[in-house]
Parts: sequence; structure tokens; C-alpha cells
Amino acid sequence: MSALDRISVAAIGNSVADLEAETLRAEVAGVECVWAPELFRAADTQAAFLAAKTERIGVGTGIAWAFTRSPFIHAISALDIDEMSGGRFRLGLGSGVKRLNETWHNADYGRPAPHLREAIEATRLIMGQAHAGAPIRYEGDYYDIDIKGWVRPHPPARDTPPPIYAAALQAGMSRMAGDVADGLIGHPIQSLRWIDEVVAPGFEGGLWRSGRDRADFDYLPTVCCAIDDDEGRALDLARRTISFYATVRTYAPLWEMHGFLDAANAAGEAFRRGDLAGVPAAIPDAMVEAYCAAGPLDKVSARVEETAERADGLFLTPPTYFISAEELSEYQNRIIDAFGPASAGR
Repeated sequence: MSALDRISVAAIGNSVADLEAETLRAEVAGVECVWAPELFRAADTQAAFLAAKTERIGVGTGIAWAFTRSPFIHAISALDIDEMSGGRFRLGLGSGVKRLNETWHNADYGRPAPHLREAIEATRLIMGQAHAGAPIRYEGDYYDIDIKGWVRPHPPARDTPPPIYAAALQAGMSRMAGDVADGLIGHPIQSLRWIDEVVAPGFEGGLWRSGRDRADFDYLPTVCCAIDDDEGRALDLARRTISFYATVRTYAPLWEMHGFLDAANAAGEAFRRGDLAGVPAAIPDAMVEAYCAAGPLDKVSARVEETAERADGLFLTPPTYFISAEELSEYQNRIIDAFGPASAGR
């Protein structure tokens, strides 16, 4: 099966009614999975809601912040939603950024790749042994878990626990995903060269190190898609999402690879001095083209197909920052209509 036949989208909707309607639209279009983000809503509550409203489409957390909940809560929430959905749930976990973990959640961050590794291992252990009635013990640098006298009485939805996907951008986190995760979801802003030189070698190295087969690992790179016959408008909307990430120093290696570090620094400086109009203005068209697919459908399709050659499936998202709710819905539905396998005639 081609990666183009395995399309994922984000759960997007300004209201709960919109969230349901756009997910049902994706289900009819043959989209494989809808992933609930975590910023303005909680990922797991959205996933539970969508599990109850749908029949076939997979539902996942994309991405739940791993360090802000305990592995026990991740595990029982995943088992709950898997049961509610009849075995359609996927648990997506990521580290998030250090500042928000510490200042919004008062959560320890530590070294993110080893920390996320332990979160995945501990969560999977609890899910796998929840119905056994035996003690559950996990010892690591970040988690010391000792569960005794507990057995989950609710029957599991399937024989194996829900799969766990790691969010990864840089080599270390990609390698960790190859070590212990069932799959990897790529960052929404990345270039083909970044995939080829950083992400893919990372998770392939992790698979080799842990003795796992590539066939048992699901790689879903994300493509930010702005489909619009008005190419200037498409570039402008995608530019706004890039400018959001350009203000975060974590992404400097991504910009540096293509010679856009100065532009990203200029956007960050504009943000810090309160010049919000100057943030996207610092991002040139060439930078948008390097990291996003923006323009008429044939142009966007070409970039999506290039990414598909490197993937098991695809996660397609519209521009998400500094645009109106109406524009967000418009561009989301264009993705569903253009790339949903049933809509596209595949």
C-alpha cells in the first residue's frame, strides 16, 4: 500500500460541532486517522469524543505532552479510548518544548529523548500488564513506578496494547523513536533534505540498535499544505506558521541546513521587541518553499508525492498559526477533499 493511501489529518474545528463535522468528512473521504492536537484543547478528551462520533477512522493523540501526565494516566486513558473506539486508538506522545513544560505545567523536562523513552516504555508496560493482576515495576532515571494489588477489570479492545507514536524532529529523538516507539510522527515544518539526512537516518539507526525490523515501524512525516490557486495567499498563510516556529531557538538547526538562520533570527528578534507584523515579514518565499507545500493543487501534490516516497503514511496539515478559524477550516477541508483516498479515487 502506498503512503498516499494512508492519509492522516489533524483534528481541527473551532467548535465541537466543527470538530465532529470535519472528522466525519475525513472518515467519508477514506482518511486513515485523525490526530487530536494539544494546545487549546486536551488531546485525550478530543480523541475520546471523536471515537464516540465515528465508526471506522482511527483516532489518536497528536501530540499529547508526555511529561505533563504520569505513565499510569497515559496508559489507562489510552486503554479507555481504545475500548471506546473498538480498537482504533493510537497514542501519540511528544516532549513539547522545555519552557512550556516548566512554566505552564510545572513539569520536569530533563533530557527530552531519554525522558520520552522512559515515558513510552513505562506506559506500554502498564497497558500490557493492566489485565494480568501481577505487580508492575518500572525503574528509570525519570520514573520509579511500583503498582501492586491492581488489576483493570474492563476487557481490552484487542490482544495487544494501542500503538505508541513518538513525535520527533531532530536526530536524537528520531533515534529514540526507532528504539522503542511503534511509529514516528514528523514535525509539521521540515524539508525533504531534513528527512533524508536527519530523521530517517535517526530512526533507522534506532531500529538497528534495538534489533527491530523496519517493517514493524510506521513513519508518518507531516506536510504543511496550503492549497490555493492564489499562490501568493497560500505562501502568506504558510509563512505565518513558519514564523511561529522561527521564534523558537530549538529549531535553529532546521533553518541553518538551508541557509535561513538569519531570517529565523530576524523573526525572533521582531517577536521579542513586540513587532508582530515584522515576524512573518522576515520569512522569505524561498524559506516557505523549503518547508511547506503552498500553492495550486498540482504544486502541493508534487511535494506530497515526494514526501510519500520516503514514508509509510502521510500526516497532512493546513497552516495553523495566525490565521482565522474560517481559513483554518477552509484549508483543512481542501486537504481532505484532495488527498482523502475515497475523494481522490484511489
